Amino acid sequence: MGEFDDIIPEFLTESTELLETVEKGLLGLEQGQAEDEMVHTVFRAIHSIKGGAGFVGLTKIERLAHRMEDLLNLIRNHDLVATPPITDALLQALDVLSSLFERVDEHSEIDIEGPIQVLQEALNAGVEPQVKQEMQAVSQPPAHTGLPGFEVSDYVLRNKFNQGNVFFIHLNLSAIEARGLTPIQLVNEMLSMGEILDANLVLPRFEQSGADEQAYDSIEVSFDVLYATVLEGDLLSAALRLDDGDYRQVSAEDLGLRAAGRSPAQAVPAAQAPSAGPRREAAPAREAQSVATPAPPAPTAPAPAPVAAETAPPEAGQKSGEYLTFTLGSESYGVDILSVQEIIGLPQLTRLPRCPGHVLGVMNLRGMVVPVVDLRRRLGLPPDESSSPVVVVLHVGDKIMGAVVDGVSDVVHLSESQVQEPPEFAGAVRREYLRGLSRHDQDMLILLELDRLLAPENAGYAA
Repeated sequence: MGEFDDIIPEFLTESTELLETVEKGLLGLEQGQAEDEMVHTVFRAIHSIKGGAGFVGLTKIERLAHRMEDLLNLIRNHDLVATPPITDALLQALDVLSSLFERVDEHSEIDIEGPIQVLQEALNAGVEPQVKQEMQAVSQPPAHTGLPGFEVSDYVLRNKFNQGNVFFIHLNLSAIEARGLTPIQLVNEMLSMGEILDANLVLPRFEQSGADEQAYDSIEVSFDVLYATVLEGDLLSAALRLDDGDYRQVSAEDLGLRAAGRSPAQAVPAAQAPSAGPRREAAPAREAQSVATPAPPAPTAPAPAPVAAETAPPEAGQKSGEYLTFTLGSESYGVDILSVQEIIGLPQLTRLPRCPGHVLGVMNLRGMVVPVVDLRRRLGLPPDESSSPVVVVLHVGDKIMGAVVDGVSDVVHLSESQVQEPPEFAGAVRREYLRGLSRHDQDMLILLELDRLLAPENAGYAA
């Protein structure tokens, strides 16, 4: 397993900067600076540490980071206020976490149960009973699913299923290396497009007696990962270079998660949850050989435009109402205002390999990974390098997507009588993607049917 040992110093070196980010952010929280962006930055840093530790088998680091992540996730979701007891508990845990990195060869001498208990007591005192119950409950997959156990609270699972998709991913170390990646590089790619809810290092049973060094090095290392993302399966597999047998999408029922309001008997308390697969402390670290690129930070978005948010998307075919209008070249387009969440500047995007040309990548929108589509390319229009594009964040079905447009114009009200049926020949836009045509300020306004135009199966990146 010599090749596996090489990834541990890579993880330790990369985590140095992440620990500094966590410390700076927690000190800010202690001083009352609990802005969403700061909380999100600290959460992403500790989440990266937890995800990487799960891959390299440093279970004490993973467990402690996981408990810190729980509190930060509650703060991020506004279910917990960053009071002095909360920040004190997080800073105490950070001190122990730093010691685990500094003394990686001496993990057995470092106690993490004390700081974990302090974190748990702070959580218990700061959240509502229903939230506390969901944080303490860890559902387990039914035996027929063939899924390993994962230590993820019902609170986290429920949030992730409400936001997007959850996948079970199983990878061998040799398969990762065959794709020209190290496990830490793969972790960073995954973190840029979603969240690693839990990751288990899986080692087969190996008896030291009578075995030579060559047999030890031949052990196949693999990883079980529970992963949340807004990406569909085909887009995920293309981005991470996964084969069909490497992953499968799972449902809430697959993980044993019942509807909200379940009885306590249907859940397994976190402290008593079965082990999530074979885990083992990794071998002592050697000097780092390489540093992986950290996951990109969340983009700083301008203040949302005055449009409707958190509103159910409109029904297909409904034509009267308000429309957000925008331009693509010399033409004006409109989308139902109820489909629009907000308007932001074009942020930093994470590119995805082997995806349709109109899929520009994904962006991190306040903790949610959102796919971004170039609407010019989607409609077959020529590019325009001179434009200063913006992103319209849209509700498409039960998903959230970003659409890049040249510029946003206005919000207009149209009655049913002002919207005409599109002709059979509608130019660059296929007729089924049009809601209708209208006139506004002497210009032709092309109204788009987003649920059809940007549906994954029509946009070219769904199974």
